[in-house]
This record gives sequence, structure tokens and C-alpha cells, in this order.
Amino acid sequence: MTSAFAIRDDDTSYFTSPDELDAVYAPYWGKIPVSLATVPFSVPEHRGRSFNNRYPPDAEMPLGENKPLVEWLKEKIRLGHVEIMLHGYNHLYQQINGRWIGEYGWKSVQQLLEETARGKAYLEQLLEAEIKVFVPPSNTIGKAGIRTIRHAGLNLSGIMGRGGDRPWTRDYPAAYLKRWGWRLFKGEAYPYPLALGGVKELRAYALTPRANVDDLMRSLKSCATIQAPFIIATHYWEFRDSPSMHETLSMLIDQARKTGFVFTQVSHCFNRL
Repeated sequence: MTSAFAIRDDDTSYFTSPDELDAVYAPYWGKIPVSLATVPFSVPEHRGRSFNNRYPPDAEMPLGENKPLVEWLKEKIRLGHVEIMLHGYNHLYQQINGRWIGEYGWKSVQQLLEETARGKAYLEQLLEAEIKVFVPPSNTIGKAGIRTIRHAGLNLSGIMGRGGDRPWTRDYPAAYLKRWGWRLFKGEAYPYPLALGGVKELRAYALTPRANVDDLMRSLKSCATIQAPFIIATHYWEFRDSPSMHETLSMLIDQARKTGFVFTQVSHCFNRL
């Protein structure tokens, strides 16, 4: 059995241009699919950083109003170059006790149920693509958010925490022991899809300006050895200010190719249990 390698890129929204995505992924189109975690009604300000200061910080901008991006995405989806994942509803943060909390960590269950259903349906209709995976903004998700994505039938690109961050289900104890037993004995997060509450959860490996390249390469080689999926989680906009990320991504892809990984979409990485 071969291991799967996938790229998860977060924050595609109304404020994204095709040129920004091409600047990172043009060398890989047609060779490696890219799974874009997409915000259906994004606000321009994320954790105090504005993607466009011409708009009020909390203005919800529908993806569909960026027509060049929509047409570009539809063509990339048609060619099999891009997969769309749901990345929240509007990516609105709230500052609580001095910390910025992503929307799936502070909104109510009812609000999240309504917004998740609306956001998923909106993107599926707009882009003519089925959505199977949810990516929490800022990788933050509480019990209300988990109930919501389970209701929507979406798998989670993320993994359970130390305890109490998932609603109780009959498979919770086994999943908890599997996840934290691996951490205890192996010293890292559980690397395989984890079935929990009717959906699956799967970790990703962060490629950021602060990422340790040696650690990423070790994790990649470990996943090859144990035939676990390897998902890179990154942001297209971080490559602008950190050109070294291009080199790191290229190194990881080259190593994955040498060790026999299959390049695929994030949704396909959930198939193994």
C-alpha cells in the first residue's frame, strides 16, 4: 500500500486573486492537485490583519462577487487541479481574554448550523463541486463546531485535543486512547484517519514561515515508512513574504516523489482507517 501526499492551502476567498495562487502552484498544476480551504463569505480582517483595508473589518464579501476567481476555480476544478474544502463561513475572529479565537471556537451551535449549511450549499452551487472536508479557521474548533460539521457530513482536517473538546459518543474513548496512546509512545500526533462521531479526523503538517524543515522531512519519511497520509497545511499569502517556503515545498514534493507517495486531494487521504 502506498502513502498519500496532499496540499491543503487555506484562506481562498473574495480577496484572493488567481495570480496569487498561480504564484505558488503554477509549477505543480496538472501534476499535484491542491485542496483549497475556501471561505464563502469572508470578512477582510483576520486576527487584526486586513486582506483589504478598503472594506469595513466585518464586511461579509461573497466569493461569487470575485468573478475572475470563480471562473478560474471552476476551470481548475474541471481539470482536476483543485479541490474545494469549506473553511468556515466568514472567518470572523473574536478577541477573548486577549486571544483571537476563530469563529468555530466561539459561535453558538445554532448559528454555526445555519452558517455551515448555507456556506457549503453556496460554494457547491457556485463552483459546481462537491465539498467533503472542513478546515476550521485558525485550526480552532469547539464542541459546537464539531456538532455542526458532523451534521453537515464533513470530515475534519484537524485532530482532537487533550480532552473535552469533542461531544461524547460511544466511540470517543477508543478514539481518545488511540490518539493519545500514539502521542505517548511515539511522541507525535496520531497520523492516520481517526473515526469519531460518524466522521473522520486527520492531522496535517504546517508549512509556515516558522516551520522547521528538518522536522517536516522527518515526518514525511516517517509517514512513508508507516504508510500514513501526509497533508501539508499552508497559506498562499505567506509565500509572498517568505520566499524560502517555495524551496521547502519543492523539497517535500521531491522527497515524496522519491519515496513513492501518491499525490492526491485531501479528501482522498481519509480513505484509510
